[in-house]
Amino acid sequence: MNIMTKNILKGIAVGLFASLIKSIVEPPLQKLGENLFPPEPDKLKLKGADVIRQPGNMPPAILAKKVYRAVTHNRLSYDNTLTSMKCIHYMLGTAVGITYVVLVNNNKNLEIDGGIKAGTAVWALTHGSTVPVLGLQGKVSEMPKSWWVWEFGSHLIFGIAMEQSRKLINIWI
Repeated sequence: MNIMTKNILKGIAVGLFASLIKSIVEPPLQKLGENLFPPEPDKLKLKGADVIRQPGNMPPAILAKKVYRAVTHNRLSYDNTLTSMKCIHYMLGTAVGITYVVLVNNNKNLEIDGGIKAGTAVWALTHGSTVPVLGLQGKVSEMPKSWWVWEFGSHLIFGIAMEQSRKLINIWI
């Protein structure tokens, strides 16, 4: 197996693992954020502001509903929205993992801060810019302070999980 194929396979594993960790930490981080910074109820109605009580209002769910409506001219059911949301979450995480592993395994200068900068970059390129511009999330400046704890925090954890699992898998394979 050549190096590129190995890096792609490693990236798939790293991206899936980091995405799983991110999905696990989001609800407790949201609760922590809401305890530290109690949000105004209307702020939780913003797109992407409430992963616990309104998962169907999260960016991947909104994207799934828009795509489904555009293709079929029908409404996506709630259960299928949640399933689609998870698929989008893991597919995007896998793509990020592949990109990250290929880049870092080929350039050790990119291996910095144990993954914190990688998580920050992923957040900045998604929820910090592209996702609001696409109308899949409220404006960053309008999101409740509690959102910053769980959304930004879960991306930091995603980056750390991605880097640490990359290091571990590189030892094995």
